[in-house]
Amino acid sequence: MTATTCNEFVCLTNPHLPRLFRIGMRLTHQPSESQDLVQEALTKAWANWHRFEQSGSVGAWLSRILINTFISRHRHQKVVDATAARPDLLPHLYDPHRLDEAAMPEGSWHSRHFSDEVLDALAELPPHYRQVVELVDVQGLAYKDAADEIGCPLGTVMSRLHRARKLLREQLAEYATNYGLGHAEAPRQAA
Repeated sequence: MTATTCNEFVCLTNPHLPRLFRIGMRLTHQPSESQDLVQEALTKAWANWHRFEQSGSVGAWLSRILINTFISRHRHQKVVDATAARPDLLPHLYDPHRLDEAAMPEGSWHSRHFSDEVLDALAELPPHYRQVVELVDVQGLAYKDAADEIGCPLGTVMSRLHRARKLLREQLAEYATNYGLGHAEAPRQAA
């Protein structure tokens, strides 16, 4: 970026620094954390300055970046804390014997996390429905990514997923109710 762009960035963002620091203090409750948060937000703002629409509010844009940065840090810290709380998981992260599971995560995930009833219900789905459920619900792909993977339109993925979930709900209704997961239908009153 040019020196003019840098000067423009500094001139437009400097007036908002006290407000950003106050927002950071409300979020972190610590001056040093607030300063770090503001610095990180400004770094992100500078990296994305070309995306800022000149007709928009610089203050609002910076505030949104600051808040999103805080949220990202908070989520990351929760993962770090959860991992630190479970030291028994750490040796498994790089276990060479688990490479097969890494290559086929859905297989190991199925066997460890789905009951036989759920696996049977998935197996009974027509293949084109099961494929979409596995891509979106098991592997966590976005609808668009699943559509690209299958080679069909986005709407088709959404439609198949809706129908597959409906079939699974019907097949697993009794099973879910037995485990307190389903909603019991209210008895219908005669008119």
